[in-house]
Amino acid sequence: MVEATAGPGAAYKDEGNTHFKAGEFLKAAASYTKAIKAEPANHVFYSNRSQAFLKLSKVGKALEDADKCISLCPEFVKGYHRKASALHASNRSDDAVEVLLTAIELGLDNNELVRMGIQIKGKSFVPMAAARKPGGPPVPEPASKENVSSKENVPQPAATPPAAKQQKTQQPAAPAAATHLYELDPESFAGLMIKDVFQEVLDKKAVPTVVYLQPGPPLPGQTDEPGLSAVGIEHAFSSPQTLSTCTEFLAKHIAETRSQSAMVVVRKNHLQYPCVWKGKKDKWPCAEKADGIIMQLEAKGARAFFFTEVSKKGGVYAIGETHQLDAEEFALFPRLFA
Repeated sequence: MVEATAGPGAAYKDEGNTHFKAGEFLKAAASYTKAIKAEPANHVFYSNRSQAFLKLSKVGKALEDADKCISLCPEFVKGYHRKASALHASNRSDDAVEVLLTAIELGLDNNELVRMGIQIKGKSFVPMAAARKPGGPPVPEPASKENVSSKENVPQPAATPPAAKQQKTQQPAAPAAATHLYELDPESFAGLMIKDVFQEVLDKKAVPTVVYLQPGPPLPGQTDEPGLSAVGIEHAFSSPQTLSTCTEFLAKHIAETRSQSAMVVVRKNHLQYPCVWKGKKDKWPCAEKADGIIMQLEAKGARAFFFTEVSKKGGVYAIGETHQLDAEEFALFPRLFA
């Protein structure tokens, strides 16, 4: 619980905290009510009682107290957290996410808000928060996407999110929601991106042509959550020249942004160059004309290459087996990390 400035309600608040820690939520709510009567303008007491009401499944009352808390102190982060919790408990997850994003837009971004957003929305909340952060980049599509400006051959960004450790033919389990994106190892980051790409294929019936960049850890003094960025590379594979231009840009951008790893995603039938599967029937896992998703992971000291079969029947996409291949032999890009 958040400590309040000592006043006539402080003793009741402390009493309520003791009850809350003991799991006596009804008694805690009663104590916080006494604190509110003693100090009706103290926003912390409403925040505490909101949490107690939520534990008692009194969602409406929890929401009322959260709103009151915010009205008394709009810069108090916990008020937005309480309101989002109550909305989420009411099966109003989209509204809960918007409350969190509103707080971030007001400059109240902190790890607690981001963690809650991830718990509700999945890892897609990370770029949504980055886009709404004061001074953040403009977003031409849904708020779950973050623009990264670039050269002519490196336009549009893409989506993000839930993580997993990718193995040869199965999707792994997502890591705990509290895991920071920058704390993932390259393989887990790859699994995170693979799972998200699969979801985008099923939801939007399209494969993005993009490079997802894993952020580096926060700099000293940095309090906001480093966000995922996605660089569109729609024209990178039209010729050797465009591929070379894109490679130079990505290598420079990775160094400038301190990115830890990069995940290249492209639909196989979108590739004009390089057609890495040609002439390798004995090593390519399926028919040469079969479509699918090519994904290449790049990081310092780590590389991986995946191909996932994708078929379409009657307008419905079906995701098939995922194969991990030799990255040195099939890579679309040369190494992007110095």
